[in-house]
Amino acid sequence: MRLKSILGLIVVMAALTPLVIVWGVGAVGNAAVGEYSCYCSQPELRLTQERVYWSSMADYTSRTLSVDYDVSNDSINYANAHNLQVLETIDSAGVYSVDRGRNINMVSAGECELLTLKYHVPAGFARFHTRVHATTNDQCGNSYGYGS
Repeated sequence: MRLKSILGLIVVMAALTPLVIVWGVGAVGNAAVGEYSCYCSQPELRLTQERVYWSSMADYTSRTLSVDYDVSNDSINYANAHNLQVLETIDSAGVYSVDRGRNINMVSAGECELLTLKYHVPAGFARFHTRVHATTNDQCGNSYGYGS
């Protein structure tokens, strides 16, 4: 990424991305300039199942299964994921989510965060499939959906 100042404008030029112009007003409210300035790009998120368990005897009795997932941000362009929220899960075999986990403030590019979802699993089921639908924002506030 190259930065260039032209007549009070800061022009950000990056390969394969549109030209972005940010208005800079001298010392009063300068635009963020540098390697980590606002990068409006969809984060490349990946969900990996890590651990499946009954977190307590009470959860076992009520058939509430916990599933730990790693939410990884595979972006290589500083596209951080902000305010990640699980909206819903679509589940098989009569299973349904009872807790969609915590909202994650940020998953930085190249990092991962732990997310635990809880599911009600009827007796007699040993396997089920789930599809997790989530949203997140980029650093500029644009919203993106995942899992559809």
